[in-house]
Amino acid sequence: MKRKFKILYINHASRISGAERCMLRILDDIDRNSFEPFLVCPEGDLASEAQTRDTTVFRMPFVDYQSNRSNIRGRSVPNPFVALGHACWLLSIGRRIAKIIRQSYIDMVHANTLLARIPSQLGGIFSKTPVIWHIRDILPSRLWRALYNSAANSGISGIISVSDACRSQFSDQSKIWTVHDGISSDVFRERPEEASALRTIFGWGQQEVVFGIFGRITEWKGHREFIEAAIEINRRFPETRWLVVGEAWSEQERNFEKELRAEAVKGGLGERLIFTGFRNDVNNLMSTCDVVVVPSILPDPFPNTVLEGMSCSRAVLAFPVGGIPEAIEDGVSGRLVPENTASSLASAMAEMIKDPVLRHKIGINARRRVIENFNPAKTQRSIEQVYHLILKNEI
Repeated sequence: MKRKFKILYINHASRISGAERCMLRILDDIDRNSFEPFLVCPEGDLASEAQTRDTTVFRMPFVDYQSNRSNIRGRSVPNPFVALGHACWLLSIGRRIAKIIRQSYIDMVHANTLLARIPSQLGGIFSKTPVIWHIRDILPSRLWRALYNSAANSGISGIISVSDACRSQFSDQSKIWTVHDGISSDVFRERPEEASALRTIFGWGQQEVVFGIFGRITEWKGHREFIEAAIEINRRFPETRWLVVGEAWSEQERNFEKELRAEAVKGGLGERLIFTGFRNDVNNLMSTCDVVVVPSILPDPFPNTVLEGMSCSRAVLAFPVGGIPEAIEDGVSGRLVPENTASSLASAMAEMIKDPVLRHKIGINARRRVIENFNPAKTQRSIEQVYHLILKNEI
């Protein structure tokens, strides 16, 4: 009987966002004849979803070891005592992971998220087990980029990067593989009946042009630029409608959402704009839109929202940051807005409103591109090829 290799996935977050959706797709698509998956993550939605996918889950809390500052008299200052506490925590969780590796006879560790990198690496060192990182982040901090680059050069067997933009953060390119994420074109597809029903629920007509922004409400994802562009467009095309799909996680982000809501009201959007909060029917809501907007103002590694919108046959407008240009062919399968400003975004929106034929053509090309280049089966086989290459050298 063919031996199965045991892969231990490590994810620092419990809530399901982009990286966690990718994690679940791996569990859905992994070749169960060749690999047996295990998962370390905190208690929460991800753990529950993983268990429904016949995966052994070890629940373990994580801390943000990159945050080593304290607020003193209104100023954020480095705190060496916090850093020392995090160092002790890293050693402790590394040993706990090593214990799981030994007891479960794990063959390889796969760190799926940013804050899983160092704990996974320590677990691998303590247990003498190969470790790979899945790079889904572009870090703004030069210090942390340098630290992770140094760590990658000592003790990591390989790196899977979701985009060329992500992999450029590392000096040694010899053990990095770019594997773009994939999206199910069966799940994310145009759904005209559901879209029509949602427009009716929202009180909108079937012919009105709808723009939508999807994902966690946080400043760098460009929600302010979206609202400002919407206000500008509303003055010229008042029949246009707007969706903000997603929720804020932190207190700072909730305050930011309040600012956005106030700005939208002050700008005269009124009932033309709807904040939906967290939704599970993202595919239906994307079908409700004519255009999906991804206005990230900082480098976005390879956002799932771009592929999801494309797969739903929607024209996607996005700023050309991070890995986004690797997904969109400008003017063919999407539109890359040249300047990361609200006014530039509004100009691209106006173009989409005035040219429904172009919107439709881009949407058709976008779905075809996802099916041909970004399907989950292709992504999973590429990931497994990396597993085989590394395990072949390690065993």
